Amino acid sequence: MCGIVGIVRRRLGVARDLIRSLKKLEYRGYDSAGIAVMSDGDIEVVKGVGTIEAVVGDAKIRDGYVGIGHTRWATHGGVSPENAHPHLSCNGEVAVVHNGTLDDFEGMRRELIAKGHVLHSETDTEVVAHLVEGNLKSGDKPLSAFVKAIKKLKGSYAIVSIISGERALFLARNKSPLVIGLGEDGNYCASDVAALLHLTNRFIFMDDGEIALLTPSEVEIWRLNGDSLEKVHKETEEVEWTPQLLDKGAFDHFMLKEIHEQPHILRKIAESIDYYTRFSERLNSLLRDGSLTIVAAGTSYHAGLIGKYLLSKLAGVRSEIIVASEFPEWSSHLRQGDIVLAISQSGETADVLEAVRIAKSKGSKVVSIVNVPGSTLTRISDESIFIQAGPEIGVAATKTFSAQVAVLYVVSSLISGRSGISRELTEVSELLRGSMDSLDEFSKKMSDLLKDKEHVFFLGRGINYPTALEGALKLKEISYIHAEGYPAGEYKHGPLALIEEGTPAIMLVPVNEELRKKTIYNIMEVRSRGAFTITIQPRGMEIPADASLETDAWDELISPLIYTVPLQLIAYHTAVILGRDPDKPRNLAKSVTVE
Repeated sequence: MCGIVGIVRRRLGVARDLIRSLKKLEYRGYDSAGIAVMSDGDIEVVKGVGTIEAVVGDAKIRDGYVGIGHTRWATHGGVSPENAHPHLSCNGEVAVVHNGTLDDFEGMRRELIAKGHVLHSETDTEVVAHLVEGNLKSGDKPLSAFVKAIKKLKGSYAIVSIISGERALFLARNKSPLVIGLGEDGNYCASDVAALLHLTNRFIFMDDGEIALLTPSEVEIWRLNGDSLEKVHKETEEVEWTPQLLDKGAFDHFMLKEIHEQPHILRKIAESIDYYTRFSERLNSLLRDGSLTIVAAGTSYHAGLIGKYLLSKLAGVRSEIIVASEFPEWSSHLRQGDIVLAISQSGETADVLEAVRIAKSKGSKVVSIVNVPGSTLTRISDESIFIQAGPEIGVAATKTFSAQVAVLYVVSSLISGRSGISRELTEVSELLRGSMDSLDEFSKKMSDLLKDKEHVFFLGRGINYPTALEGALKLKEISYIHAEGYPAGEYKHGPLALIEEGTPAIMLVPVNEELRKKTIYNIMEVRSRGAFTITIQPRGMEIPADASLETDAWDELISPLIYTVPLQLIAYHTAVILGRDPDKPRNLAKSVTVE
């Protein structure tokens, strides 16, 4: 969940770009931050608790030719200046940043202390700097000292180190993302491409078990194979994302910008049906030989639930969905030839990647739906497609959820032979584009009603049961109000006891007449117990509610794309009214790269 960056150049001037890159990674963690810069052989570190701007924005640091930076989401050790990265060796000649979790670091820590090392933090990361220092003191050259240290590590890590006197970056990756950027006057590395887009669009994506040495003019990569290093040749890939995609523009927050980008993304998907056709044909072919299991986490799990519905309703495809963190315990039935569909925004979610590795070990085929190019999931899948949403900076997923749902709709429709896919998505895009102002106005009014509530319930049926789950997730993760989503028909089996006078219940009213009748009964049920009911519904329906948003949803299958937007806006405005930062909710990070 942490963000790391490294820069090595022929000329002075790494500090400014380190800070700029770190700000692009702040969505990965913002408990603490720091940078280490080397000039004339000495390593200078500035770090502390707080945002990157607060910690290093105005810091007086001597510039240099090589540097590393880190933004932290705490795992081992609390949030404190001592636990912030980078970490130094005893003699200050080795600095290290790390994303991931190291196994048995306590044992290594005890060994180091017994040898006379003084450790200042509670983190697992600090042991790496001392291991490298010890190897250097034993006479090893810098690269050898670094490699020997890495060989002792178990667990997940993306590690970048600098060593006094060496104009170089030392890199290692295992189960945590790390990319290399290629520049004209130097080379770079980071947790993801977004951090480096202002410097380059040419990248090399490291794989597990690889070690790299970056100098201003060269990139060398090896695979760790037992006690030996095997030289690896990696292809350079160009990423189409631009730095402008990472700017908020005229919006107050990235989340609001990303909500407003959804009509454009839906149109882009509508214009790319040919791109998704081959993937759909391949998936359909695989389905003839095995069962289908969908695996995802968080918001992507909710999109996967909608995908399960669409595959069943449109294509007659039976599937199951398993939340990624539970996959090891719930996937014993997988066999050779079965298919696992993995859905992930980042393509780096640790639980999803572990699920994919398990599936592949059982002989299953893995297909994936991903947003970030070059991510690990795309490289270990048998087939993958991109949702084309562009970089998403807000921790709460918005546009990527809609894009995932749209792509699942396209794939399900293509498998079923359904026509008019592009036209329908274009119509949804135009509908949303033309109604953003009214959706925003309604959402502001609702957020003013919700801001003082302790509990909010979201109820939906059929395809919009997962939409209710997603609406509840958005509200609780950025406003910190307790919210829960339920199938509307299930509410009477216990949760109805939680309704009190004035408890808000947001009801997603189906387009389908039969489902709508049942939902109206559910609305009357909670109203009779004192609930304040808010409906999001098709236009022109006489539905008893305390507040209603009428939409032009005309088809049950595309209604989640329409109903989701006001739910996102309600969550956004509630958070803003309460003084929360919707882009950086407490305790959460964008990409969960540790288990």
